[in-house]
Amino acid sequence: MDASYRRAGAGGGSAPRTVEDIFKDYRARRSAILRALTHDVEDFYAQCDPEKENLCLYGYANEAWEVALPAEEVPTELPEPALGINFARDGMNRRDWLALVAVHSDSWLVSVAFYYAARLNRNERYDLRSTPIFPLFLLVRCFCCCGYLFLLSALSLSIET
Repeated sequence: MDASYRRAGAGGGSAPRTVEDIFKDYRARRSAILRALTHDVEDFYAQCDPEKENLCLYGYANEAWEVALPAEEVPTELPEPALGINFARDGMNRRDWLALVAVHSDSWLVSVAFYYAARLNRNERYDLRSTPIFPLFLLVRCFCCCGYLFLLSALSLSIET
């Protein structure tokens, strides 16, 4: 996938303009990152080679994920995820490293949602902020400790809200 794919958000359309569209975009990107950090963790871990340059974990609006170099144009169209997630991989406990990537991914997801929300009016922004959802950090941390059972129950709670 190339930079134009990331610029477009991989949603195939224009930027989300309503609270519902922004939340759908957020949930799809979050789902992609959650899958990378849990179900596809072996593939994700292998792609984050510390010998490579600064890598980022991207979650897209079509629920695909990618480990890639950041966009080269400055400024970028969307906020960029944490840079250099691969460097700490071998220097940390695997579970702690995945939790660190999850924390950075949570921050990035919120920044993308609020970037889109800048166009909303006051009431719409309030609606967006008041939407409850589990942070990726908690889900990944619990997945590493407790496995799929807790993860599935937590996912069902966050999807229903």
